[in-house]
Amino acid sequence: MDDKPEHIENIGAHEDTKQAEHGVPDGHLVTIVVDDKDRQVRGGKWIVRDLKAELGIDPAKVLALITPQGLKDLDDNAEIEVHEKERFMTHARSGGSS
Repeated sequence: MDDKPEHIENIGAHEDTKQAEHGVPDGHLVTIVVDDKDRQVRGGKWIVRDLKAELGIDPAKVLALITPQGLKDLDDNAEIEVHEKERFMTHARSGGSS
């Protein structure tokens, strides 16, 4: 039996000794919220498609950062810095093929 709460998943426990700009050493776990669920990933730089894979997000979906100004869709090839308590959501890609 695992002692951690079921709603928190430990993901990406890779260690790295570099210091991230946000004050949490890269590689240390941070808690982010994805689709209203707490998730733990290593803090620091990620390529969006790799973060989605680590979180088990369908590659066909868009990962969006929730900001005070609204949603910011993240390109799968973009590099982002993951910080403690950041909030994300996923949604279907808009548009379609003809």
